[in-house]
Amino acid sequence: MNHLIVLAHPNPASLCAAICSQIADVSSSNGHKVEIRDLYRLNFNPVLSAEDFKQIRAGATPKDIAVEQLHVKKAEVITLVFPLWWTGYPAILKGWIDRVLQNGFAFTFSQKDGIVPRLTGKKVQLITTMGSSVDEYEENGLMDAMAMTMGDNVWSFCGCEDAGLIAIGEVPGMTASERQKLLHDLTDAMPDDIIGPTHQPPKKPSRKKTIPKTKSSKTPKKRRS
Repeated sequence: MNHLIVLAHPNPASLCAAICSQIADVSSSNGHKVEIRDLYRLNFNPVLSAEDFKQIRAGATPKDIAVEQLHVKKAEVITLVFPLWWTGYPAILKGWIDRVLQNGFAFTFSQKDGIVPRLTGKKVQLITTMGSSVDEYEENGLMDAMAMTMGDNVWSFCGCEDAGLIAIGEVPGMTASERQKLLHDLTDAMPDDIIGPTHQPPKKPSRKKTIPKTKSSKTPKKRRS
């Protein structure tokens, strides 16, 4: 299985970077072909420009967009790993989505057929880190709202199966031991059809995955849209 991991964090020593490496290692060891697109390291341009629109409307695709679209096209599973900034995607990842998931590639629209998704047969998992507690975001409804706007309204719209949003809260206060335990628990909690062994039939993921809590309760929680 082809597994695309898109990382959007500027700090290579961040928890996001560690999560990306952990998922890649587990996925590779289970027989999947892993491709990592580290957007900051690639210096990806997130600005959807007038020139982009001009080329796309003329039937051409800007070279940097075409490269990313090829990775998405080949992937059967896509995992996005990113920090939560202002209750949304970081600008570089939002720009990647804006530029890559273009009309004609991720979906088509016409007066006759309406919206037709074009990324069917793919599964997408979102993993985000945050400074606040997950409980706080759940209590005020933000977790469900983010799962809807960042998951269902983007990836399901394009035909992908939304595997849900895993949120990891209170990251700044984590100790090194809590961080290591979380990395282990996180991959254990992810569905087999995301990173599990290729020789085993995937387990059907539960609607909500509970991960054993650390002493400080800084635990990832999963939300489905």
